[in-house]
Amino acid sequence: MKNKKEILDQLRGGIIVSCQIEKHAPCYSEDIVELMVKSALWGGACGLRINGEENIRNTRKITELPIIGLIKIFRDDTEVFMTPSMEEVKRVIEAGADIVAIDGTDRLIDGHVANQIISEIRKEYPDTLIFADVRDEVDAIQSIELGADIVAPTFYRFKKDAKSTDTPDWEMFSKLCDSCCGKGMVMMEGKVWTPDDAIKAFHYGADAVVVGSAITRPHLITQRFCDHVNGFKKKRSLIY
Repeated sequence: MKNKKEILDQLRGGIIVSCQIEKHAPCYSEDIVELMVKSALWGGACGLRINGEENIRNTRKITELPIIGLIKIFRDDTEVFMTPSMEEVKRVIEAGADIVAIDGTDRLIDGHVANQIISEIRKEYPDTLIFADVRDEVDAIQSIELGADIVAPTFYRFKKDAKSTDTPDWEMFSKLCDSCCGKGMVMMEGKVWTPDDAIKAFHYGADAVVVGSAITRPHLITQRFCDHVNGFKKKRSLIY
């Protein structure tokens, strides 16, 4: 079994592919995640980001590469949906994930700040790596101080003053990298659409880059082309 350093070293400098699909997506099929994973491995991914207990288990059967696991639970009474409780954390870990992804923001769920789950995980699962999905450098520093090993601006699009919900805020990401330098691993995740975006992320200080929709969701790729060509006439949901 690999230790934390070995897992992080395996991810450093590489491309992690997020293989996720919702059941309502037009290209959904029972084996779609497995096919995504096999394609990512063929292409040279250094790690995978997987949603759902069953998908994590099935992915672990295919590869020994590091898995960032998560479970999304959507509720009407909170904005927090990423592995929101210790119940989901336990399921992610027992399914075989090396890293558990959680909400690293100060948004509220059940009367508690979301990022407080980091301290709980650190106490109950000291050998598990924690990936905090954050909005900006402020969230990132707080998450690292609570015990997160990895931070990424996955939730930037949910900032009330986000400059764009279609592209990264590179100025903010550069600040995030500077703020976390020597304290925790920084990954770029969210709206990485091209190889040039990935290269830019490494230039600003990313230790690794996560790419999802641009590789694994053809319906969202099509939607993005249409949005640009048609001038963003339709308002798109930030949840997908």
